[in-house]
Amino acid sequence: MTKRGQMGFWGEALGRFKQNRLGRYGLWVIAATILVAWLAPLIANNAPLMARYEGSLHFTAFRQVFPLNHFLAPDKITLKLRQNPDWLLEQKALPDPKLGWFLLPPVPYSPLQTRLDDTGSPPSFKASHYCGCDALGRDVLSRLIHGTKTSLLVGFVAVGLAAVIGIALGATAGFFGGWYDLIFVSRLIEVFLCFPTFFLIVTVVALMDPKYLNIWSIMAVIGLTSWTSIARYTRAEVMRAKESPFVAAARVIGANSRRLIFRHALPSALTPVLISVSFGLAGAILAEAGLSFLGIGVQPPEPSWGNVLRSVQSDWSQWWLGVFPGAAIFFAVLSYNLVGEALRDALDFRQG
Repeated sequence: MTKRGQMGFWGEALGRFKQNRLGRYGLWVIAATILVAWLAPLIANNAPLMARYEGSLHFTAFRQVFPLNHFLAPDKITLKLRQNPDWLLEQKALPDPKLGWFLLPPVPYSPLQTRLDDTGSPPSFKASHYCGCDALGRDVLSRLIHGTKTSLLVGFVAVGLAAVIGIALGATAGFFGGWYDLIFVSRLIEVFLCFPTFFLIVTVVALMDPKYLNIWSIMAVIGLTSWTSIARYTRAEVMRAKESPFVAAARVIGANSRRLIFRHALPSALTPVLISVSFGLAGAILAEAGLSFLGIGVQPPEPSWGNVLRSVQSDWSQWWLGVFPGAAIFFAVLSYNLVGEALRDALDFRQG
């Protein structure tokens, strides 16, 4: 396919995607969750957006936003909040003479902040607990907002790892074929497909040493067990593409195997891979939420949608602990599935 032809195909696919209203809605929700994950310290935090302390102006919450959090040292207000997380909330009762005016984020609580007076509190606009509190007095909405970063990080990194493995194995198996495909790659795919993916992930995580159980190990386990569908799609498309005229022409002029695979055969095989990745992101987020709900995923106090949802098990009458994290998981997974469906329709060249 010529460069002009490729541009025409992708331009037509983009036009078809824009016509899919549900796909556009899903994409907007995904964009919003990414923005929330990035700006979480400015939305839910016990650190002020702006404050005047000891005669100087401080932008404490902004210092926690990536990438500033990796370059700026904690300021005086951050150190003060580490000693007493409720310091700013107590200013009316215990005013600090060194502190002037301050502006807190819309949700004035950090995800790790525990307040015994708010233990099990239902949703309240007066107390700024818009989604209530859990059994430890932590604000649910703050934990959901900061848990967005955890869920998205797990989804993108795990699927990225799965895509690298799946594309590498699928492309080489489809191009070289022979014993490498029949004995190694195809049999490996069949072995992984013998076990339901979620239960395979649960088994691997359950057998891990608890000291290694963190967000990075969860991402690695999900990625290392979820590459099979990408490998199958890539293998089938590369097998088809390697017989095409443009690959044969490149072979005639002396292109080596690596160039034939990654420069000519693989680009034309990426269409179904993109669709699989979109559905894979939904599956990874759901898998992480399921693992955390079972208590073998991201461990508290680190917030994630799954372990926030798990807290409802301690008292089912606290409905807000199930409704709000459940809704976040539902809409996130639905959005990725809608985008996947829209991509599948848009990239189907058989449509008029």
